Amino acid sequence: MKLNHFTDYSMRVLIFLDKKEENNSASLDEISEKLNILRNNLIKVVQFLSKEELVLTKRGKSGGITISKKAQNMGLGDMIQLLQQEKFPIINCQAKSCIFISYNCQLKSFLDIAYQAFLASLNQHRLSDLVFQNWGQIFNSKQQ
Repeated sequence: MKLNHFTDYSMRVLIFLDKKEENNSASLDEISEKLNILRNNLIKVVQFLSKEELVLTKRGKSGGITISKKAQNMGLGDMIQLLQQEKFPIINCQAKSCIFISYNCQLKSFLDIAYQAFLASLNQHRLSDLVFQNWGQIFNSKQQ
């Protein structure tokens, strides 16, 4: 399974917000700068995360983006599945007409079982389980 760019960016935002210590909230500009993600891409990500209640957004001077309890308590497998937004994450036998469908091919079934095991394995972990050495240095050493 390959994560799409949207899922990749979303996970980066959620990890950043989960590990953020000072002030607990961040602006779009701060996240864009720290994670090196274009602001336009970030707007779409944050809108989706807000709609799904994974982040909380507040406008104004004391506003910003914060991680929600829902995101903090969600298993990583459920989170990835939500962010991927794909009905057929590995194989879609209907997308390109497959000659094996009428011959009882079991490949899709095998892949679906493996995908569910993959998600179950990830669901044993939360964002808080992600530990980084020298978290503070990640952003200090970023090349400008």
